[in-house]
Amino acid sequence: MGYTFALAPMDRWMQVLTWGWVGMPLLLLVLAFVVPHGGGLFWLALLVLVVNGLTWCRWRPTAFVVHEDNRLEIRFPTRRRWIDLQPERQVRQVTPAELTQEVGWQWPFLGGFGWLWTQRRGWVEAYISRWDGLVLLQQPGRFPLLLTPSQPERFVELLQQRYC
Repeated sequence: MGYTFALAPMDRWMQVLTWGWVGMPLLLLVLAFVVPHGGGLFWLALLVLVVNGLTWCRWRPTAFVVHEDNRLEIRFPTRRRWIDLQPERQVRQVTPAELTQEVGWQWPFLGGFGWLWTQRRGWVEAYISRWDGLVLLQQPGRFPLLLTPSQPERFVELLQQRYC
């Protein structure tokens, strides 16, 4: 048993960016048939479509579950990932400005699901769906983890407890 937090809903800005990206294969297909020698655009549309499908099924989580045995489960549509929560963990909500100061990172184009390179911390594992409600989890010997759970305050409160 655990406490389940859905991935926070996308904010308006993230929705606009996402729908623009999701619509890209359709635009590329139209251009492939309109532009002379546009065959390469057809293959590019197919590639973008595959990347979109993989993102939705493999890299975009549906929920974060804080388990009583001190583990964090990240649920994806087609898989699950378990992270042992160490007693020395640090977890807190951060604003985008604080995040930039903390990890030296500027926002990527479409939010983030997966690994991001930062100037100060190196790799950061990120599963974000909006610009607010960011939670940064840091543990010794692990890459920082950036999440946007629903109810970020309650999520942080649970993770700040020594044993959940």
